[in-house]
Amino acid sequence: MAKFSVGRLEEGEGPSGNSKRQRRAPHRHPQTNLRDGEEEEEETHHQEEDDESVDNGGNGEKADLDLAGPSRNGPFSVTVTDPEVFDCPICYESLTAPVFQCENGHIACSTCCSKIMNKCPSCCTPIGYNRCRAIEKVLESVKVTCRNSNYGCKVTMSYGKKHDHEKICPHVPCSCPIPDCNFVGSANHLYKHFSAKHKNSALHFLYNEVVEVTLNVNNRFIVLQEEGDGVLFILSSRSETLGHVISVSCIAPSCKGCLFYSIFAGPAGSTVRFQSFTKNIQNRVDNPPSTGFLLVPIESFGSSGDLKLELCIRRLDISLQHVSRVVM
Repeated sequence: MAKFSVGRLEEGEGPSGNSKRQRRAPHRHPQTNLRDGEEEEEETHHQEEDDESVDNGGNGEKADLDLAGPSRNGPFSVTVTDPEVFDCPICYESLTAPVFQCENGHIACSTCCSKIMNKCPSCCTPIGYNRCRAIEKVLESVKVTCRNSNYGCKVTMSYGKKHDHEKICPHVPCSCPIPDCNFVGSANHLYKHFSAKHKNSALHFLYNEVVEVTLNVNNRFIVLQEEGDGVLFILSSRSETLGHVISVSCIAPSCKGCLFYSIFAGPAGSTVRFQSFTKNIQNRVDNPPSTGFLLVPIESFGSSGDLKLELCIRRLDISLQHVSRVVM
């Protein structure tokens, strides 16, 4: 069960900051034979006790306070000690409206209701017909920041939209492809970092122009950097039973459009041409995902172990859906 710690906003930050503490009039001493100075001193003494009780948050033994509660119309801070309370208990994904509940109060997202054939896995009662409006209202009311806020994202959204936003956030962290470098930052910051720190570690090229690449049989990857916008690409090569698998990936957020590229490989007279689309990755891996790859026979590397490639990357942003239609 989730525990919530509700804290009042700082004074002046919101409606709750205007909460007033009403203090009753100080109690006068019933004796009437006190001199004027003593009566005034006694009244001042009670006044100081009341003030001290207020300063101590109403914890004084002689406190006599009427505290007004926080405004119901303004925001207030909440600490959730169990973030999984906002996740579907079946698929563990973030809950989004509509949220359904069975007659015993167990909840599930709409996708899971279909998968479990509208039968609650906890109590076997029907589920998927009654909305859980309370949870939906909470999900809509809770505002969160993107997990990429440290990398430049300033978006604030309702909790139910957090998962969808982070899948397409342009500020997703990307890692430097140099093995001994631990730099992590947004794609744009990574490009600037690479240009400043590792400029000589990449092969530079221009979009829509052919660049010659020499790939050694022992090379696992070659870093390429476009001279105009500094975007980084990884030409990967891995050994398989039938030869070497070659593909090109782009270090960029998933939301960035794919780029079309073509490769000419092999010695003169037996050149192989391959065309495909780059796959966006956030860090270099030995077996990168790809929409396609080129398989080059080991004999093509020759006695020197080098393979001459001609690579051309075209600046034509194409959506992933269009890529899937073209590839199919």
